[in-house]
Amino acid sequence: MKVVKISLAFIVVAAIGAGIFLWIQSTKDPTIVKAPENQFTRKIEQEIELLKAKPDTKFCKDFYKEVEYYINDFHKQSRFGKNEIENNQWKENLESNLFFAYIEKFIKQVKTVFCSSEWQPNDIKFIQSEKNELKKSKFLLVGSPLDKEFTSIQTVLNKYNEIVSFILSCKGLVCSGTALSDHFPITEMKSKISRASSLLSSHLENEFANNCSRLHDDLKEIPQILFRAHVRYLDNKISNWSGMYSNYASQSDYANIFYKPLKAQVEELDNDIYNVSNFDSEYNRLMKKLDSDSQRAYNYFSNKH
Repeated sequence: MKVVKISLAFIVVAAIGAGIFLWIQSTKDPTIVKAPENQFTRKIEQEIELLKAKPDTKFCKDFYKEVEYYINDFHKQSRFGKNEIENNQWKENLESNLFFAYIEKFIKQVKTVFCSSEWQPNDIKFIQSEKNELKKSKFLLVGSPLDKEFTSIQTVLNKYNEIVSFILSCKGLVCSGTALSDHFPITEMKSKISRASSLLSSHLENEFANNCSRLHDDLKEIPQILFRAHVRYLDNKISNWSGMYSNYASQSDYANIFYKPLKAQVEELDNDIYNVSNFDSEYNRLMKKLDSDSQRAYNYFSNKH
């Protein structure tokens, strides 16, 4: 009977201990039993307090790494305790306190960036790399409130990266096919413009990403960017085939093989798709360029007879 009671008592104590460990990461400052302090431990604790007081508007990884260095250096010199056990215990305690102080400061600094309208690419790059690095820490419990904060941060970063990639795909669009049978991918353009419009109307599908003014500005430019790409494609195509009327047997062949197909492609330019202010001027310029070649072809074939 005594054995059973002792076993039950052990289980209860173990359960309480596990509960305390889980609770630690839901609080700002984990409670850790400390060995007697000395000037070196107090020095590190003061530095940790200074880190907590750092502004939320500027990342402070350099300061964090500096304090981390001192912890390791003091530990190597056995400055933390009278014996190895105390020295090791203080190292563990101070590392934990430093980590949790920094991670909470980092999260506040990230939110300062996310709540602003100006997202600097270097800040976003740092947030991603630092979050990944901190996730590896032995002190961070999977599924803890702080771990969930990291998951939320990654969700914002994923949406930001998705939108940036989409914008770059529009800006980098190249359609180089110049064969008369080639066509500009209008269906794809409609899809991209629709996606840009959908993102804008849905507040970029993320409350924090929605704060980034640069994403809004770039998405609003998508119709104009794609319109320029379409015009550039037609411009190059007309230039590539202009002046080659002597290769055709007659004015009729020239018209059927070259002029009419290209005219039809120019007429595919539809401002209902792009809705840009310079549509008429660019459309008329392309038609004039094509008609000028047609007039030269007419003169060429008229003079042959």
